[in-house]
Amino acid sequence: MIRLEFFAQVDERKCTGCKLCEPICPAGAIEIEEKTATIDIDRCIDCQRCIDRCNMENAVSRVPRPSEVVRYVDHSDLDPLQIKTLCAKAGLLPDMPICGCMRTTGKETVAAVLKGATTPEDLCAMTGLRAGCGMYCMTRIFQVLEACGISLDDPPDRRWINLTLSIADIPREKVDRIEEAYPQCCVGEDWKRVTQRPTTSQKKEGDHV
Repeated sequence: MIRLEFFAQVDERKCTGCKLCEPICPAGAIEIEEKTATIDIDRCIDCQRCIDRCNMENAVSRVPRPSEVVRYVDHSDLDPLQIKTLCAKAGLLPDMPICGCMRTTGKETVAAVLKGATTPEDLCAMTGLRAGCGMYCMTRIFQVLEACGISLDDPPDRRWINLTLSIADIPREKVDRIEEAYPQCCVGEDWKRVTQRPTTSQKKEGDHV
């Protein structure tokens, strides 16, 4: 959830339509029309990336909204068991924040998908995800999308990349391919240590060390 008091606005007299701002908008709120950027304030989450990226002085500015807007997806009308099941499939606890900046939970993110989100941009526009650093929550966003049956290829403009936070996030089949290509790195051994629970005998052995 995020509370918004401002939105980004383009000065058409100064905008050159260079497209630098369009691919970095996490909510997909910017489009270039007739060599001028336009911003959909219903999607803008006030992350200010477009302001930072614009190469023209004050072509994009931050202006107050007429009234505060809350971006939050209510999950009270959805099946809690379905949300819990999908969160578990994504490797998340329902109440666990998947975004350290916005504190958006796993259950709200899953609810957004169940209510129509099909891309990272949709999730950001609906919940406010990525309004902060915008980096580490991307891995969790993809885990939720994949758990809900949505698979995406990296876009050609590289507006986002499906990254992993740890070796535990890498699927077993990909680990096997890495291990085959680079056996000297011992990726498979490290992956097993992180993802597999120790047996009773291993626990006892570790207690004596």
